[in-house]
Amino acid sequence: MSWDLYLNFLAAMFAIANPLGILPIWSELTGDKDTKIRRKIAFLITSTSLFILLLFLYAGEPILIFFSIDLSVFKIGGGVLILFAGISMVQGNATKIDNREEKGETSLEIAKQRFRKILVPLAIPALAGPGSITTVILYGTKIEGPTDFLALGLIVLSVMITLFLMFSFAAPVEGRVDNMIFNVITRLFGIMVTAIAIQFMVEGLGDVFPSWLEGNSSLEDGTVKKENSATGQ
Repeated sequence: MSWDLYLNFLAAMFAIANPLGILPIWSELTGDKDTKIRRKIAFLITSTSLFILLLFLYAGEPILIFFSIDLSVFKIGGGVLILFAGISMVQGNATKIDNREEKGETSLEIAKQRFRKILVPLAIPALAGPGSITTVILYGTKIEGPTDFLALGLIVLSVMITLFLMFSFAAPVEGRVDNMIFNVITRLFGIMVTAIAIQFMVEGLGDVFPSWLEGNSSLEDGTVKKENSATGQ
């Protein structure tokens, strides 16, 4: 059993999922519903994310090969999507829902309607986005036997169960924290998401254009200094 592999994967998944960072977004998007409906929404969000992540964990590399998508290109495209999500969070648009009045005969019907509205950005790309998908693909390539196959899948499952429990029992925390604090945290988290998006794009561009990151800037090679000297500045 590769305990180092399992522990590293567990730490990476929790770091990317960032349960504490995503809690304010969950509160903004579902705080107007009762506990029963919110629990169903939480199940739909986490189960959808679980399905996507397990799919890419076990078949991510063949999927990218089938569609002729290089991992570096996937990082660039995914980074663009995360960038838009991050900017929306900073502006406060990502947690705004035009219509919060869902109608249905059962709580499940109401939960499904809200789920469709918040699938983006809560499930995609927050939980199952380029960061987590790239991570599970990379670790999926390290599977060497049935033990690794099962262990990595259980790790993804444990992360989603943790998120489900946090979402389901978030009400006590929300009752003690002012909405203004959640708004501030959401916008700060948006800045971090934007930075992560740019990091993914830079890494992808660096893989596609290796010389791009290796080139010296005009400040480093003294070009600007020489130009200024030539002009007498």
